[in-house]
Amino acid sequence: MVGWATGLSLPTNPRYEWWANKRAFAHPTRPTHADLATLVAPVNTTYYCAKHGKICKPLFSMLSWWKRYSKDTLHRLAEFAKLRTDTYQICLNGNSETINLFSQLAKKHPALAKLAKRQKLRGIFSSPPYVGLIDYHEQHAYAYELFGLERQDEQEIGALFKKQTKKAQQEYVQGIAKVLVHCQRFLTKGFDIFLVANDKYNLYPPIAEQADLQIVHQYKRPVLNRTEKDKGAYSEIIFHLKEK
Repeated sequence: MVGWATGLSLPTNPRYEWWANKRAFAHPTRPTHADLATLVAPVNTTYYCAKHGKICKPLFSMLSWWKRYSKDTLHRLAEFAKLRTDTYQICLNGNSETINLFSQLAKKHPALAKLAKRQKLRGIFSSPPYVGLIDYHEQHAYAYELFGLERQDEQEIGALFKKQTKKAQQEYVQGIAKVLVHCQRFLTKGFDIFLVANDKYNLYPPIAEQADLQIVHQYKRPVLNRTEKDKGAYSEIIFHLKEK
């Protein structure tokens, strides 16, 4: 990624050239500035921009944004290099309802897996999918291509195609609760779980109940500086859950 961003070398495989800097590619698809995250149709003429409150025009070239985001990527990497700690980070890809964290970890780092199995994990901090709001697989299609991961659309909790019906909400509650129940076997006594959610349907109290957990605190915060700009108020809650 660094080589691509600096322009020192570019891969010869067109697929990887395409996914090298996915942030830049949102702009040549010609969405309105208020619709960067949920493009419906490309815009070919000037338009009144709800985000900037003036007449804007679509971009027909990604070059300027490629340069801008490439420089920004390098800046972020440099800043992260100053802040990173001497810890080991790992990403395990799997179904959160069934994955055996310790056995999967053993395939990547046997010594760490042995330590984790003995001491167990201190807690979870996660932002689960929202119910019927985003097609997460499609939103991250570039990552599946780039890392050669198999898509599992049918296993997605809160999938967009199920919408936000009562049935979809019930399935969402069951799905998130099932994940929490499954994950508790890997956690130490007195664990802490923090979940970030836009819970407009008040689904997390029954989720906690089904997972045999209690919500000990809720941290509410508005969501600012979003990619797109719509007219609906938007806020999130960070739920702090513990054992009963």
